[in-house]
Amino acid sequence: MAVSVIDTGVLVLYMLGMIGVGYWGYQKSDSLDDYLVAGRNIPLWMYVPVMSAVILGGASTIGGGGLGYQHGVSGAWLVISLGVGTIALGLLISTNLANLKAYSLGEILERRFDKYSGTVGAVIAGVYALTIAITQTIAIGKVLGALFGFEQNTMILVGGLIIIAYTSLGGMLTVTMTDFVQWCIMTVGIFLLALPLGLSSVGGISGLTAELDPSYFEPTAIGWQTITSYFLLYVLGIMIGQDIWQRVFTAESAETARKGSIAAGVYAIVYGIATAFLGAIALVLLPNLQDPELALPRMILQVVPVGLSGLILAGFVSAMMSTADSALLASSTLFTSDIYKRFVDSDASDETYSRVSRIVILVLGGIMIYAAIAIGNVVQALILAYDLLTGSIFVPIFGAFFWTRATWQGALSSIAVSATVVVYTLWMQGFSSNLPIIYGLTASFLTFAVVSLLTGPPAQEKVREWMQNLDSTPSMD
Repeated sequence: MAVSVIDTGVLVLYMLGMIGVGYWGYQKSDSLDDYLVAGRNIPLWMYVPVMSAVILGGASTIGGGGLGYQHGVSGAWLVISLGVGTIALGLLISTNLANLKAYSLGEILERRFDKYSGTVGAVIAGVYALTIAITQTIAIGKVLGALFGFEQNTMILVGGLIIIAYTSLGGMLTVTMTDFVQWCIMTVGIFLLALPLGLSSVGGISGLTAELDPSYFEPTAIGWQTITSYFLLYVLGIMIGQDIWQRVFTAESAETARKGSIAAGVYAIVYGIATAFLGAIALVLLPNLQDPELALPRMILQVVPVGLSGLILAGFVSAMMSTADSALLASSTLFTSDIYKRFVDSDASDETYSRVSRIVILVLGGIMIYAAIAIGNVVQALILAYDLLTGSIFVPIFGAFFWTRATWQGALSSIAVSATVVVYTLWMQGFSSNLPIIYGLTASFLTFAVVSLLTGPPAQEKVREWMQNLDSTPSMD
C-alpha cells in the first residue's frame, strides 16, 4: 500500500519545516544557556508537551503499536513503564535537579563526588544517549522505507541528516520548538484521528472485542517476566537519562519541573494504552502482516482519508525525531561539558563551547547514521543502552541524592564494577535475559555501599554545600 502524492507532500513539507525551525533557533541562541537548556525558562504549558515528546519515540509509537498487534492491550506495558519512571522522576528528584542548575549528569556526579566519577558516568550516559538516537534513526528509516518503497538505509540517511541539521543549528532552543510542534502533531494524529477512525472501522469497542480473542484484552497477557523486564529497564532507566534530565534543566522553576514531569508521565501512560489499542485494531484490519511494527502506519493508510493520513504519519515520524534530537543533543552535551570542558579547555567562552558542541553533534550524528545502518535492529540497541545505563549508574546517582555517607571512591568503584558485570552478563546470557540488569544493579549497590563505608566519611564541607544547593529554591515570578 503506497503513500499518496498528497501524503508524501505533507511529510516532505514537515521535514523541511523542521530545518526551518532549526535555522530560527540558530538566530535566537545567544548564550550557552540558550543552546544547551533553552535559557532555563520553559513554562509549564510548554514543558509538559516537550517532556512528553522526549519520552515518546519510535519504541513508544511504532514499537508500542507492534506490541499491541501481537499481544493486545498488555502491549502497553513498555510505554506505561516509561510513564511511571517519569512520574517517579518528578516526585523524587526533579526539584533537586532544577535547583542545581546544571548542564549534565556528569556535572552533577562531579559536584557530589569527584571529576573521575563524573567523567566515567558521563561517558556511559553519553553512549546511552547516542544509542537512543541510533534506535530512533533506525525506526525512522524502517517506517519511511516501508511507506515510500525506498531502501531502509537510504531513509536512515535522509532522516538522520535532517535531525543533525536542525539540532546542530539551534541546540535545545530548536529542539524545544520542534518537540512542541511534534507533540501537537502526535496528539492530534493519535487521539483525534487515528483512534476514533480506527475504532469506527472495526465497529467500535464491541466490534473489536468480537473479532479478537479475549486474551487481547487481558492486562497481563504479555507475561509477568516481560512486564518485570520493562520495569527494571525503563522505569529506572528513564529516571537517569541525560536526555530527560536536560529537559528538566530547561524548566523555569523547580515547581514547573515537578508538576510537568508528573503530568508528562501520566500523558505517556495514556498514550501507551492508545497505541496498544491501535495495534489491536490493526490486527483486525490487517491480520497477516509480517512485521508487526508496521501495523500502525499500514492501518493509517487504510482507514484515514488522504491528506489526514499524511498528517498522522508525520506524527509518527515526529515521535521518533523528537526523541532522536533530544538524545543527540544530550550525548553532545555530555561529551562537550564533561570531557572537552573538563580536560581540554576549562576557560573557554560560552561562544566557544557552543561552537564545539555543534561540531560534536556533527561528529556524533555521523556515528549515529553509520551505526543505524550497520545495526538495523532497534530492540538489541535499546536493551544494551538501558542495561548499561541503569545497571551501572542508577545506584550512585540516587546515592548522591539520598545518602550523605556516600563517597567518591564508592561511586567510581560502583560504576566500574557494575559496567563490567553488565557487559559480561549480556555476552554470556544474551539480550533477552533479565540477568544483566539484575546482576548489574546488585553489583553496583554492594560495591557502592561497601566501598563508601570503608573509605568514608566524605568531606563534610562538600556534602554540606551539595545539600544547600539541593534545597535552594529559586525565586518565583
